[in-house]
Parts: sequence; C-alpha cells; structure tokens
Amino acid sequence: MRTSLSSGLAAASLGLLLTGLALRSWSVVLLALPPILVLALGSLAPPLRPEVVAVRSLSRERMATGQVAEVELFLRNQGPPLDLVEVADLLPREFAVVRGTNHAVVSLGAGGTLRLAYAIRSEVKGDFVLGPVRARSFDPLALGTEDARVNVTSRIVVAPAMEDLRRVPIRPRKTRPWFGQVPSRRIGASTEFWGVREYVPGDEVRRINWKASARRDRLYTNEYEGERSGDVVIVVDARREAFVGTAADNPIEHGVRAALGVANSVLAAKNRAGLIVQRQVLDVVPLAFGRKQLYRILEHLIHVRPGGEWPFNYVGHVLSRFFPRDCLVLLITPLTDRSALIGVMGLVARGYDVAVVSPSALEIERRLGPGKADDAIAYRILAMERANLIAQLRRIARVIDWDPATPLALALGRMMARPRPA
Repeated sequence: MRTSLSSGLAAASLGLLLTGLALRSWSVVLLALPPILVLALGSLAPPLRPEVVAVRSLSRERMATGQVAEVELFLRNQGPPLDLVEVADLLPREFAVVRGTNHAVVSLGAGGTLRLAYAIRSEVKGDFVLGPVRARSFDPLALGTEDARVNVTSRIVVAPAMEDLRRVPIRPRKTRPWFGQVPSRRIGASTEFWGVREYVPGDEVRRINWKASARRDRLYTNEYEGERSGDVVIVVDARREAFVGTAADNPIEHGVRAALGVANSVLAAKNRAGLIVQRQVLDVVPLAFGRKQLYRILEHLIHVRPGGEWPFNYVGHVLSRFFPRDCLVLLITPLTDRSALIGVMGLVARGYDVAVVSPSALEIERRLGPGKADDAIAYRILAMERANLIAQLRRIARVIDWDPATPLALALGRMMARPRPA
C-alpha cells in the first residue's frame, strides 16, 4: 500500500513534468526527476509483512458508565526484523483513552516484544468489543506499507450508572398476598404498631402488651400493620423520535438510567418489577422478584438503542396481555408528541395506576444550543407547550417534569408524595 508521501512525490513529479512540457522548459522537466528517483529507490526495498501475535488483558469486563478500565496489550514479533512498525489497538468510538496510549510507532527485532498500557472510559452504555490489533510496517523510505490484522478481541460491557432511589417510596396502589414492605392497611406480620386487643389463646407471648395487661388485670396483645408486596412495571420510551441531544446526553440514556434506579429500588423493597422497552422491537421482561430479576432488566437496558416508530398505544396491548391490571405503571418518556397523552389516557381507562417520569428533551437542547436571542424565544414557546401537555396529564396521572441535570431521587420523591388523581 502506498503512503501519502509516495502519493505526494508521484503527484509532484507528474505536475512538474506536465508543467515543463506545457512551458517547453527543460529545467522544469528536470525538476521532476528527483521525486522519480526517490520512488525508484523505495521500490528496491519493499516493506515486510508483519508477523505478530498479541495478547490483551482487562482489569474488568463489566463496568458502569464513567468508570475506568485498565488495558494491557502484549505484542511479539515472530517474523523478520521490522525497522519501523505502527501498532494500534482498535477501540469503539464510544471509548476515550484517559491515560496511556493505544498507539505506538517502534522498531521490532526478531522475537521483539511491545507492551501498551492504557486506561479507557465510556460515557455511553452498551456491549462493546475491543480490537482487533492492527500492525503496519513501512519500508526504509516510508513510501510503502504492509498491513497485518491480529484478530484478538475482548468483550466489555458498560452498564448505565445507577442512582440510589431506595429511600424514595415507590408503592403500588394494590398489594399482593406475598410479604413485602408496602403497608397494606391490614393486620399482619410487621414492625409498625396497629393497635391493642384482648389476648386470645394461641397468641405469641412476645406480642403481649404487659403494661396494658397490668393496668386492666387481663392479657392484651399488640397488633401490627401488615406489609405486602406489589407489582411495578417500568415502561421506557426509546423510539427514534425520543432521541434528542448527543450520544451520552439524550432522553433515552437518562431514561435508561432512571429505569435501572427504579428497578433496583422496587426490587430492594421486596416488590415485583417488570420492564417494557418500546424501540425497534417491544422488549418485555415479565414480573419477578429478587436480584436475578435486576440482572435481567439490566441486560435488556444495556442493549437499548433509539429506533422504531411503534404507535405509543401498543404499550397498552402488551400490558393487558402480560401484566395484571392492578400494577403500578411507571412510564419514562420525553413526551415529544401528544400520542403520549392519548396512550396514558388509554392505560388509565384500562384500570392501571400510571405515573410518568419525563426527561426533558427541551432542557437538553437548551444546554447544547448556542444561547442566541432567537433560541430564548423558541424555548419559551416550547416550554409553554410542554407545560400545557403536562398539565393535561396531571388530571389523570402523577407526572414529573424532570431535568436530567438534577438528581432523579429529588424529582421522583416529590412525584410519589403527590396524591393520586381521582
């Protein structure tokens, strides 16, 4: 393969030759000879094809966005000596090298080794592959190259950052018979005091209220408020029209982060959690308990990419088919069109308890914009339209207008504290 230097010399010699012939000047024609001689000398010693092997090691194969992973690459020359070789460990475009380098230009003797150590970081979630390794050798005049590709790949999974929402009370309207942490307003096994009643044979001795029994000369037993579990279904709007902003700062990425935090909070409170992702296909994770369910939801959220143009009301069909009607539906959508209003109205009409978390695409665009006077006027008009849409939604559901630059726990806590619409 020719390098840019050889192409430049060839172009220069051809240009000088044509110029000399056009001007009928032999002195200009003679100026074209030195580049031709250099090209001729370079062809006498063509570059050697690299024969190298490589081994890569990672400090971690799974990490969260913003975290750093250490990479070490060891390369060994198994062929003839290479006077000048360029080595590059190819990375996905989502990764940035924060320390060290993944690229080097060195000379490698027969059996020589090279070590590259660097640290990478990604602000975007996903399932990525590092590699392959590219080795390119040059001839002595750097006029030609020979490439070799070492198919050494390493898989690295970048999970979305998870915000701690365990202190936010995400409670379904109705509970199930299983034990949990949601007050059911019924007497049962718990630690919250409910009342006192007369002792009945068979009551546990540890539940006897000795102070009340001493005052009334008969035994009394404490009763406690029962706690049960409920169902929460998280719906993430990842349609193509919901993508506004950059790869790392857009409503879909922030919605995925919110969904993971909500799922962790719901499952930590011993409730069941499920997931629906509306993108090119409708991903569905059925309701389940426990840590394994969190990993299932995480695995689906890692692969979320904007795409698809599904009508929003398709979510209602999936909910009615796979999930009970008395669950809490937490809808995460930027509300970029009025179809969300119609979709939420349909869910409420079907009997679902709906709460909406809306990452504001308007605020994201405002931060990314140049901040001109015309932009400020457009922002005020769009903000009024968005406020009008949210006001209509609040008549039938709890809605929070969330600026992703603020903590989700604060916004979600305020929303869950509001009374449900009648």
